[in-house]
Order: sequence, then C-alpha cells, then structure tokens
Amino acid sequence: MEQTVISGFCGKIKPFTLEKPERKPKQNYVSILILRELLSAARFTTDGTEANSAVIRFGSVDVTVGKLFGRKQVASDRRIAKALQRDLITDKMNEVCKKVYKKGEWSSCSMEVTKMCQKCPECALFGSAASEGEMSVTSRVMYDEAYTIRSINTVVEEYFQNAPGDDYAKTATPGIREPDFFKEGTLFPCVVTLRDVTYEEVLFFLNITDRNTRYGATGTRFGKTKNHILGVFAGHREGPSSLEISKGIAIRLAGGDENCLPSYESIKDVLSSDCLSIEDVKDKALLTYKELMKINRISAKVIDQKEIESVLEAIKEDSVIKEILIRQINNITEFLYVKPEKE
Repeated sequence: MEQTVISGFCGKIKPFTLEKPERKPKQNYVSILILRELLSAARFTTDGTEANSAVIRFGSVDVTVGKLFGRKQVASDRRIAKALQRDLITDKMNEVCKKVYKKGEWSSCSMEVTKMCQKCPECALFGSAASEGEMSVTSRVMYDEAYTIRSINTVVEEYFQNAPGDDYAKTATPGIREPDFFKEGTLFPCVVTLRDVTYEEVLFFLNITDRNTRYGATGTRFGKTKNHILGVFAGHREGPSSLEISKGIAIRLAGGDENCLPSYESIKDVLSSDCLSIEDVKDKALLTYKELMKINRISAKVIDQKEIESVLEAIKEDSVIKEILIRQINNITEFLYVKPEKE
C-alpha cells in the first residue's frame, strides 16, 4: 500500500522532476503550499527584541504585518535534515566517501557554512559554500519570507523577562527586557519551491517539513509549530509568492477576491481579529493559489491536501526515508564529484 501511494504521487510529478540532479538549470518547479501554525508563543526576531515586520498595501491602505524570514525557515529545515541523515545513512555515506570520493569516512556534515561535506543528499539539495577549495553548490530550494494574515499589533505581545541571579535579595539588572513574541495561533502561509529536483528530493523535503516543529535561530526557538501541507503544484513555471497568498487570504476572508477588493472596514475586521478559523484559512489559501495561477497563466499538476496526507503517512517510517536517501546518494555522485587535478 505504501509503495502504491508513493508511486502514484511520483508518477504525477515525474514530468517536472529529473532522474538525477544536473549542473545546468532547467525550468522544472515543484511548489509546496504550507501553512505554519504556532502552537505556542514564539520569537522571530533579528535583533533579539523586536518582532520582524513588514509594511504591505491593501488597495490604498498600508498595513504592518509580522514576518518570518526565509533564512529562519531554511536553517531550521537543514538542521532537521542533517540530523536525520546522521541517524539513517552514516554507514552508506562512509562507504561512498571512501569508494567514490576517496575522502575517508563521512564527517556527518555540519551547519557551518564552509564545513559542509558536499557529498550528502542534504548538501546536494540545499546547497553549500565552497569547502576545501573544491566548489560551491547552489541551493535548489527557494524559500519566501512568510507573512502573517493579521496585523502585527494583533499577533505580537511583549513578555517581561529578567535574569537577576539566584540571591534572595536582588535589584534590577541590565538583563531585564521585554522582547516581542508572536502569539499562539498565529498563522504564516508560505510557499517553498524546489527547482530541478528528483522525486526522491521532493519526498525528502516533504518528510523534513512534516517532522519540523521549531523555527527561528537556535537560541530563540521558543514556540512549537505545526506545518500543514496544503498542496503540491508541479509545472514549468514558478508559482505565486507567500506574500500574495497572505494578502489573498485576508481579502477573501473579508468577502472579496482579486477582482473586487472589499471595503477597508471589512479588511480591518480580519486584520484585527482575535483569531482565525484554520479551516477557513486553508480553504482560502488554496483558492488564492489556484486563482493566482490562472491570472499569471501558470499551468501545473495539482496534488491536493488529502493525497499529500496519504504520502506523508506512507513515508513516515525511518526505514522508508532511509531507502529514499540511499537512492538519492546514488543519484548525486556524478553531480557532486570533482575530478582531482592529477587524475
């Protein structure tokens, strides 16, 4: 049953994937529509105190919304991916590094920019900077900044924190601060696009997204996140951005669409709402994505949420992901191999 589900999914996206990664870019895109839901308060800041934000426009009105930087998303996904590889394919990577790359045992890879191994499926997909004077690998995973649907004043609040020591009698210290936290229930619609990937890499990315529950820098991952994968869209043109999706959701929740903007008062009610129905947001996110594809003349194969959930269920076991990763190790050897100067 698992293999049937996986085979059916891979067959649908096959026209827009590659058998093996290639060094010359083509026009194959697999976009994943994700709704990130905060299950507890979280900090997404750059300076450690103020929540990241952006000003966007609805008609003639400017609104400030919260923002989750793309970099905070990719770093977290990469940590999950690298840890997963260490658990599942260390033996296989040791074997390949010795026989194919003549490098000795695998280093287990690292998140340090110039110390990534450049031999594993994660490096091949997410890219790496020049290491050991060999080459750089360009990422084939494209993240957007993700934006809240509601205004920042509605989804962010300050929490008083201090670190005065453990004495019974103490005074205020410079450790006292009031950083911004995104509230529980905050939603971040986002689109992540994979370009010129194999179907094994699509499955690998879907599994990473399904496993990941924390986003942000290592020291600030307070909040727990639930990733709802709403759909996969495969085609020869890149799809809409995360910002377009967030704006479209707000407009539709207010009773409008791309062709007819609702009144500012209606949008204001949505932007200032205490909470949003996640099922309504899911529906509006899909409607927005599909309508934007029509507007931008994008033709794509659509795999809906129900089928994606079946795929996620089929690949949930470590043994299945291990098989997928081992196949991908064999796919990437030519892509990553650098011919020695004396060879």
